Amino acid sequence: MLQNQTSILLIAASLCLPVIGAIAPAARADIRDFTLHNETSVNIQELHISNSGADKWGANLLDKDILLPDESADIVFEDNSTSCLYDIRAITDDGEIDKRQVNLCETVDFSVKE
Repeated sequence: MLQNQTSILLIAASLCLPVIGAIAPAARADIRDFTLHNETSVNIQELHISNSGADKWGANLLDKDILLPDESADIVFEDNSTSCLYDIRAITDDGEIDKRQVNLCETVDFSVKE
C-alpha cells in the first residue's frame, strides 16, 4: 500500500513540473512589459522609449519590421532600471507620435492613436 502511494506521489510530482516550468517565465516578466496597439491608419515603423525627460531615445523596440494598423506587438524590457515613467515615440509613415510620462508600471496595454 505504501509503495502504491509513493508511486502515485512521484507520478503526480512529475506531472506538475512542466506546469511549474511554463508558469515561471511569466512570473519573471518585467512589470513594464506591455502590448502595443496600433490604432492609427498608418504603419508604425519604429518604437522608441526613454526615461521621461531623457535627452536621447532608446533603440527601436519593435521586433517586427513594421506594425500595421490594427496590429499589436509585445514590448519587453531588458534593462535594470527601476523607473516607471517613460516617454514613448512611435515613428509612422506620416511622422512621429509622442506620448510623455507614461507610467509603464501600471500599463499592460498602450495604444498609439492619431
